[in-house]
Amino acid sequence: MESRSSQRDDKRDWYLQRTLRGIGKQQIVGEKARKKAHAIIARSFLEIKGMSAPTEKKFDGWHRAVCEELRNAYNESGWKKFNIGHAQKWLNMTFKYVYVMGERRLPGYSHLYDFCHTPLDQRAIEALHKFGFKRLAKPWSQLSDYQEYFEVQRWVREHFKLAPLDVEFYLWMDRPLPR
Repeated sequence: MESRSSQRDDKRDWYLQRTLRGIGKQQIVGEKARKKAHAIIARSFLEIKGMSAPTEKKFDGWHRAVCEELRNAYNESGWKKFNIGHAQKWLNMTFKYVYVMGERRLPGYSHLYDFCHTPLDQRAIEALHKFGFKRLAKPWSQLSDYQEYFEVQRWVREHFKLAPLDVEFYLWMDRPLPR
């Protein structure tokens, strides 16, 4: 019988894999890349948790480096279709889960909340469009340029008073956003 942790990992991986067409057919490549990526996420979250005097600029630099490292891990494992769009979604959703769990269960991350990015997916992009955001030239899962991804985050920070992750919570719940 599978453990709950294993079942959660499988479900979480399925959400990511549905935009990584064909990776399930290449089990050896997919498993190798997934293990390497999980290690990167674990190490990176311990790293950011311990960052002294975090700033938005430091956080954004860390975020870019981790997204690029995740993309490179998949590419080096033989899977060239994993890109910045996938990496940002994985990283940003991990932060969302950290905050949903709360400081009591996962302590040490609350000082980073205001810097976190809005996880981009089709639903978020469509919801942002209602506020004047111009749609991307391609789907979020095909974003290969970090700067193109980051321009969306910059737009969110400039157009809302809330922390970007708060914006995502409002968008996800389809609630009116305070501006």
